[in-house]
Amino acid sequence: MLFGMLAPLASIAQAPDESRLEVEDLQCRGNTATTCDFILGYLYLERGDALDEAEVRNAQLRLATLRMFKSVNIYLEKGSARGKAIVIVEVAEANQLATEWLVGASYRLGAFRSVTAGRLTNQNLFGAGKFADLSLITVQPLNGPSEEAYVAALRYADPHLFGSRRYFGIVTASYVDAEVGTRDGNFGENTMLRFGATLGRRLWDFSYLSIGYGYRARLEQRTGRWQKDGTFELKENRNRHAVDVLYGWNSEDDIYFPTQGSSFQTGFGWNSGTDDPDNEFHLQFRKTWPLVGGFVSVKLGGDPSPEYRQTFSESQFLSVAYARALPPSDFIQRGRWYVEAGNSHAGYREGGQLINELGLKVGIRLETSTLGLIDLYVLGSWDEDR
Repeated sequence: MLFGMLAPLASIAQAPDESRLEVEDLQCRGNTATTCDFILGYLYLERGDALDEAEVRNAQLRLATLRMFKSVNIYLEKGSARGKAIVIVEVAEANQLATEWLVGASYRLGAFRSVTAGRLTNQNLFGAGKFADLSLITVQPLNGPSEEAYVAALRYADPHLFGSRRYFGIVTASYVDAEVGTRDGNFGENTMLRFGATLGRRLWDFSYLSIGYGYRARLEQRTGRWQKDGTFELKENRNRHAVDVLYGWNSEDDIYFPTQGSSFQTGFGWNSGTDDPDNEFHLQFRKTWPLVGGFVSVKLGGDPSPEYRQTFSESQFLSVAYARALPPSDFIQRGRWYVEAGNSHAGYREGGQLINELGLKVGIRLETSTLGLIDLYVLGSWDEDR
């Protein structure tokens, strides 16, 4: 509907000797809890600019990915004279408070475990799209080698820092208490209280660059790992400071129910405080296409968390997933079931042999009218050498 209107409206509004349609004004409609300044912050056009149809399409996609809106429509109205147009951004707002739940069970490398997670988010603080959320995650062993984890995290994110269209900021506080041991003898123990801050800038249409700093107020971390050369390495981490730099993009139409586009993120992290700093490389990618009445996604590094957003998942490192939509109802606003086949490298075993994990994940993801987002799954994997 949007772009079907652009061409005829342009031909009517332009004088014969004019080669462009000028933006006379930009307006918002349908917003009662959200400021128009925030909404227009995702449209990189100003009054007096030449109308850019590609930018209008990009703005529609940027706004549609925000879960604070049920729907977004951008269209044109005639201006005060020929060659001028008014850009209208019409939205339907969602509930300011949003919830997210994950419940899963998995069998990985000889151990059964359950994973539960929940998040409560205010996704439109001050009517300006800022948000704060509380996330809780637990991992419980069901049998086999021990694996137990408890995570609590608070986040505050400002998508338009100091009113800027391009800069965003995040502050976090998290506590982690985790212990894992595998049948191959690898183990990890981690207790950490961490505070962090991130400054990011959007680049071009969908890309961004961010730099983050984290301070570990409490850190007790001990690991034991078999190495590629067959040796067993014990390590205690006392690094208090961490810095990470990330570059990425996100052109997906929805972070939870993607039907097109891609998400990418890569970067490095530096832990300081010892003579041998631990440098970590980060890579994450997802691309989705329509296929045979559903959607296929190729993922590297798990489900994405682009820019200031975050998702819950128990992921495989490299996977291909197929999903199909479920019919809506009074309870289910959107939903899909999915099947994901994947592969992960889970370190080494005694003698330096690589542990190659093959897995199959089956799940259902629902956007509900009363309980928010729900993700239920089961995941089974096996070591191809055992």
